[in-house]
Order: sequence, then C-alpha cells, then structure tokens
Amino acid sequence: MPKSLIIGNGQVLAAFDAQLQLRDLYFPHVGMEDHTGYGNVHRTGIFVEGRGMKWFSDPSWNIEPQYRLDSLVGESKLRNDALGLELIAEDYVHPFYNILIRNFRVRSTDNQEKKIRFYFNHNLFIYGDKQKDTAFYEPYTNTVIHYRQTRYFLVGGETSDPDTCVTGRVGTGEYQSVLHSKERLGSCGICSYSIGKSNYQGFEGTWKDAEDGELSNTTIDQGSVDSTVGVHAIVKPGKETSVTLWLCMGRDLEEVVNLHQIVITEGEQRLQSNCHNYWKSWVHMARQNFGSLSTRLVDLYRRSLLLIRLHADNAGGIVAAADEDIMAFNRDTYTYVWPRDGAFISLALDEAKVHEVTRRFFEFCARMQTPDGYLLHKYNPDGSLGSSWHPWYRNGQAQMPIQEDETALVIYALWKHFERVQDFEFLQQMYESFVKRAGQFLTEFREKETGLPFPSYDPWEEHRGIFTYTVACVAAGLHAAAQICQILGHHTHSERFHTAADETRQALLFHLYDDKEKRFVKMIRRENGRTTERDLTIDASISAIWKFGVLPPGDPRVVSTMQQMKQALTVHTPIGGLARFTNDVYHAKVHPSAEIPGNPWIITTLWNAQWLIMQAKTLEDLKPAREILDWTADRASSTGILAEQTHPITGEPLSVAPLAWSHATYVETVLQFIEKERSLSGS
Repeated sequence: MPKSLIIGNGQVLAAFDAQLQLRDLYFPHVGMEDHTGYGNVHRTGIFVEGRGMKWFSDPSWNIEPQYRLDSLVGESKLRNDALGLELIAEDYVHPFYNILIRNFRVRSTDNQEKKIRFYFNHNLFIYGDKQKDTAFYEPYTNTVIHYRQTRYFLVGGETSDPDTCVTGRVGTGEYQSVLHSKERLGSCGICSYSIGKSNYQGFEGTWKDAEDGELSNTTIDQGSVDSTVGVHAIVKPGKETSVTLWLCMGRDLEEVVNLHQIVITEGEQRLQSNCHNYWKSWVHMARQNFGSLSTRLVDLYRRSLLLIRLHADNAGGIVAAADEDIMAFNRDTYTYVWPRDGAFISLALDEAKVHEVTRRFFEFCARMQTPDGYLLHKYNPDGSLGSSWHPWYRNGQAQMPIQEDETALVIYALWKHFERVQDFEFLQQMYESFVKRAGQFLTEFREKETGLPFPSYDPWEEHRGIFTYTVACVAAGLHAAAQICQILGHHTHSERFHTAADETRQALLFHLYDDKEKRFVKMIRRENGRTTERDLTIDASISAIWKFGVLPPGDPRVVSTMQQMKQALTVHTPIGGLARFTNDVYHAKVHPSAEIPGNPWIITTLWNAQWLIMQAKTLEDLKPAREILDWTADRASSTGILAEQTHPITGEPLSVAPLAWSHATYVETVLQFIEKERSLSGS
C-alpha cells in the first residue's frame, strides 16, 4: 500500500495511508524502530451524537490527502455526509521538537449543531514488537503515556470548542503550570480514555471500546497494550471547531512531559507556522530558474527534495525507503542505508545545493568503513550492520559479500561535493577517514593481469560477477580518489590511483565491449585468467559508463549501446517507460516479453532522459527528455510521491513508495534539463 503522506524531521518519520491512518512511526532514527509494527494501524474516527461512529477507514468518508505547497505540513480534506461533517486535517512533525501534531478543523455541512467525539487509537509496537510495554493515564498532565525502556510516547489533545468535559480541568502537583497554561488557552484536553490489551489472545484493542461513543477510563495496563483517547467538542453551524492531537516522543518521562508543555505554552498554531515556514524556506533556499518547465514539474521537484530530506537521518544515514509494506514481499524492508543509494542521492542533493545532508552522509560512511577500506552491503540508520543475502562462503570458497560500486560511488560523490562547495578542510578530513583506505581497496581488489575488479554483486543485487556497471563505477571512483589526492597534495597516492583508474577503464573497454553486438555486455565471469561466460542481457545500469564520465555520451560505443537499450527495454503499453533489464521478474505483474520486458522503473526511464539531455544539440532535441519528465509526473501520486516501479498495464505504483532514489533521479534530471536548456538558448 503506497503511502499518501509522509512527515518527519530527521529523527521522527510518520507515514499515513490513503485514509489518513498512521501506518509507520519511526523514532529515534529515520527508518529504524517502526513503533506501529508491520501491517498495523493507529485508527482515527469521529462519533457524532445521534449518528454513530465512523473510523476514517469507513467507506462513507471521502478523503483527499494533500500537502501544503512547498511544505511538510499536510493539508488534507475529509468529508462524511452521513455525519454531516467536513474537515481539514493539518498533519506535521515539528522540525526541531519530536512532536507529531494532528490538527483537525471541523465544520458542519448540514447547518446543524453537533456534539462530536474524536477518538484517537495508538496501537504502539515499541521497539517494533508487542511485549513488556506499559500504558497509563497521567492525571497531572491529563495525558496517556506509553513506555518501554528508553522509549516514551505521550498522547495529548485539546479542542477549541469543548463539550461537557471535566477531565484535566483541575489538578495538583509538579505539573500544575501545564494545567494553568491549558486553562489560559481556554481549551479542553482529553475527555475520555481507555487502556487495555491488543493483539493478544483475541483482544482487538481499545478502539473497539470507542464504537459506542463511550470509553471505559481504565487507567493502566501492561504487556501487549494499546490506548484510545477521546476529545469531545461541539460543532456549531457556521463556525469552525479545532480538535488537536499531539504525540510527544522521547527517551524518558521528563523529556516527553517537557515536549507536552511546549505544545501547551506555544500553542498549535504557532508550532504549525514554525513548521510550515521552516520547510518552505529550506526548499527555496537554493534558488533555481526553471526555464520553460511547467509549474507541475517544478512542484514535483520541490516535493522530491522535501521527501528526500525526510529519508535522511540526522545521524547521517539516508534510508532507501520507509515504506514498511514491502515486508509482505520477503519479510524485510528498504529501511536501510545502502551506500549506493546514498551516493546517488548525494549527487542529486549537491547539484540542488543542499549540502548539509550530503556532508553528514559522507561522515556516516567514514564511520561504517571496514579497516580494509570497503563498505558492506547495507546498514541500519544507527550505524549497525543491516541484514544481507550476500554469502561470505559459496561453492566451497570464501568470497567478499560486497557490491563494490557502493565504495567507489561514495568517493565519486565526495569529489563532486568538493567541486561544488570547495571545502578543503572537510575534504582533507574525509581523505584521512575514508578516501585513502577506500582508494587503496579499489586499487588492490583487481586482477593483476587485466586490471579488472574482482567479482562482486550487481546494482540490482541479484547476480555476482564482473559487471560493466561496477567496472565503470570503480574507474570513476579511482579517478575521483586521484583527483582528491592531487588537490590535497598527496602526489604519490594520486599517481597510483590515476594509474589504477586508467587500467580499469582500459580493461572495461577490452573485456566488456562486444564488437559483434556493438554494445557493452552486462557481465562476464572469469576463471583461471580467462573469460568463461558473457551475459548479453541488456541492462539499464550500463548507463554508468557515460553517467560517471568513463566515456563521453556521444562515443559511438555508448550511442550504439543506448540505442539498443532503449529498443529492448521500452515497455510497449500505454504506460510506457523503461524496464531495468530484459526478462525482469522482480514484482512482475505480467510475464516478461518483448513487449513488456519488465515493469517500468522511474530511475531507468529518467536515465534515458539524462542521456537524451547530454546528446541534445538544439532546443528541439530536448523535447523527448521533457516528455519523460512529464511521464514521471504522471506516475506520481496526488501528493507527489514516486514509487520504485509501476504496473506496466495499470500504472499503479509497485514495490515501495516513496523511493528516495526515484525522487533523487528526478531532481538530478530536472537540473540537467534546465542547465542544458539554458546553454542552448544562450541565456
């Protein structure tokens, strides 16, 4: 189920489905510890006196998830004619405080006064599972608090137009100031609550308790628990009533209570204004002239930058995707830091002049680097090693369980970062902490006779061998390492890396270009100093040759390869786009064929646009690339979210959505388009 709305701040990431139900909640790292748990949901619903209860999942709701323009504040529309209500839902996570806030502006659609009760269910899976948790009602703050070990979640709320509600109006104790602030704002907090068992021995959860409009006010439970809180309000004809929920996240009780007090004293509207203004300023920070591109394409560019930022943990890791639904495919997720994805994303962000995120990513990679200089398959956002299917021992032999491009591309991205920011001190720091050992590894992890890198896994993580893509990345990474050494005055290393880069490039041209086919092959395998297998599968990843400057895009070998690639990988349906490679079965919805070689991918289709941009000699030549940008916008959801791939017949999103790499490739393509358009128009 693709996510419709994602909000966060680099420590918290929350994802909502099409019914505006909370599906994923990560804290304190983006993409790590999903406190909702796979397949579970935090329900929201409204009970109207005399009309009954409707959860947001009820089909009687008409829901249109939306973001506020150029912001990470949701501004969604909800309407339920059976209840006679219309809502604007404003969902956001404060950019600095770990507080998720949901503000609902409610009005009556039938000119009748209504007594309503908002019910918010929190079915927390603290640390990602359901055991040893405690939830309790805290009377001094009038909140419900869930906790386990060093994870605390405080649930608070208020309304601008309360119904009869006495809970939270009085209180004593050390949090008296919180209550005074609440009364000063003239609001009423949580009016009812229920705490009990869920996902255990047939107990569905306390949300069932809300369906008759009354909660039991049970005050504490432990083990496999959830909670539901009610905020009671009156909706008067012609007047808007606000109902607000907040979820404060911290590592101890004091932290979440302090965050709760911030909400009370600052007020929801001020916090919302802070959030909106911050993200709008952030996404407009690097001003761009978008030339002739349409407003729709520009809006998707800015939305892509914001969504990429949501996937960047403040500790430096950039997760591939935070969509937990991929668990249904193989019981694992994309919520890892792949150095490859992070390098591609960093290249796009640096091109967009968003440098602070990339700097933290490079520092993250330096911390992860092994003593021998390489990076492993993938990592958790806290820096621990991620899951992997790459074996260390196979067919009776030890092997390196790596994708060598992941080490090489980080060096390449770092050099491109320096070219833009010219930060010599940071480059020297990264040379000592990463580049020196990484360059040494790339140099030594090669056949002495040919200069080819030893086998590793391909970018799609399906096969092991010597790939055109990987060899091109290694050549580019070694060349970047040589450039870094040269600019810093490390001439001995510079010469060594330059020599290794040239040898690798020559090996690529000699061993991986097929004169008969007039194109580069996907992969070769070698044994005892000779090539034993040549994989002629046409694969979009071969684009690395021109993307990383190993050969110019106009080289006849590149042109022939790209022309054959487009012909073989084009999806011949009304959806269109390019597959990854021929006979691609990953998430395939139809059997691969010449007409449909695989599902169209956002990334590979945009790579073709980038090659067309590089080849363009006139403004007219740019039209096919612009059409691909429009194609990409057509694939985006109503909230601007791009998936990894799409159904070749229906166009529905497949695999994860959003995929940070898809958005980064779109950003990169837009910037390349407007730069080429500017140069061709002479402006």
